[in-house]
Amino acid sequence: MKRRSLIGRLAFLVSLGFAAIWLLSMFVTGLALRSEQTELFDEEIDQIAHLFRPIVTQALNSGFLDAATINAALQSHELSDVHEALVYQILHISEGPIIESRLYRFADVPTGAIAEGFSVTGTHTFYTTDFNDAGYAVRVGDPLEERREAFYSSLIAFLLPMLAMIPLAYVLVHWIAHTALRPLEALHREISNRGEARLDPIDASSQPPELAAITTSLNGFIIRLSKSLETERAFASVAAHELRTPIAVALAQVQRLKVEMSGSGALVAITKVEDALQRMARRVARLLQMARADAGVGMSSEQTDIGRILRYVVNESEKRSDNSGRMTLDIPDAPVVARMDADAFGIIAGNLIDNALQHGAPGQKIEVTLSPDGVLRVVNEGAVVPPEELKQLTKRLHQGPVATDGFGLGLYIIDTISRQVGSSLELYSPAQGRPAGFEARFAAPMR
Repeated sequence: MKRRSLIGRLAFLVSLGFAAIWLLSMFVTGLALRSEQTELFDEEIDQIAHLFRPIVTQALNSGFLDAATINAALQSHELSDVHEALVYQILHISEGPIIESRLYRFADVPTGAIAEGFSVTGTHTFYTTDFNDAGYAVRVGDPLEERREAFYSSLIAFLLPMLAMIPLAYVLVHWIAHTALRPLEALHREISNRGEARLDPIDASSQPPELAAITTSLNGFIIRLSKSLETERAFASVAAHELRTPIAVALAQVQRLKVEMSGSGALVAITKVEDALQRMARRVARLLQMARADAGVGMSSEQTDIGRILRYVVNESEKRSDNSGRMTLDIPDAPVVARMDADAFGIIAGNLIDNALQHGAPGQKIEVTLSPDGVLRVVNEGAVVPPEELKQLTKRLHQGPVATDGFGLGLYIIDTISRQVGSSLELYSPAQGRPAGFEARFAAPMR
């Protein structure tokens, strides 16, 4: 599962808190709205009842209206023709109800003695006036369903625009968090750019105090690590340089002695000494290459014809008497120009070929191929390397399960330089399209 970024997490949590506050405020608003609407509707039927009572009293007392006639006329209407928002009833102190609206009998009306004030039934809220001097009272009922519809309509009309505030708040909080955490993002990028090839301190001059303290501590670790690596590289480089000259002199003297003592019984011992010195010379060469690789030899913006370099490396390997005729070379006729240091590519090609010569099946062909797009492939015959072992081959000083004359540095050096130039070393066993063998592939960065 993909982990949420700090900005996304902050925006989500703040928006979640905002949403909780929003829900609480909407709940309180709903309660206040219902209370205010109830008070308003109650005031409405109170005013209607008190306004209606003197009008009815005057009309009935003057004989302008007859209660029985009016009531009969009201009850004669078809239900489909009646659209009453309110129900009402005219009461007489001695006769009881004398006039009722058409829908009054369908309402759940108050029971018990007639008393002034409000009463709520299952269908309506009623208000009943007191009896006036003429003995008349008015009862008006407001449907609860109408009140609910009015409440929900008002609440929805209020909530919908407010609901849009949640995504808007998330966007706003995300932008604020992104802006506020910009120094942290810059520090993240700076740390991500640090690696084996770059260990310079991070500039903390423009950072907030909280991050500046972290960066200062981190710079201390970087400086100590850089000094440690520089000491290690310097030791390997100096040791290799110091050993190379005396080894070369000793080897020359042994080879001269070997010629002078041809046919002597000491020739076998001299040959063993020569082999040991040659092995030591190769180890010194590997140490020098490792020191250069750790120092970042691969990083370069120069354009290099890697095809020409590959031909030279193959020719040098062919000059060894035991390697003559073992390699097949396939290189495009046109120059293959890559954006990397010439020595770095030479180190990669030489180590790939040496690895194939040392670990490949004896006497079998080694295929060296360079494609026009800069992909170098070195394929040799041999037993299949297990996947678990294949993953370990690029580690420093790691040697395969079969005893060879290698040092466990070649593939490590290649992998180090590959990562410096933004590429990678790919290893396959069996070789691509074959039942066995070993294939190493390096894609040079092109111009």
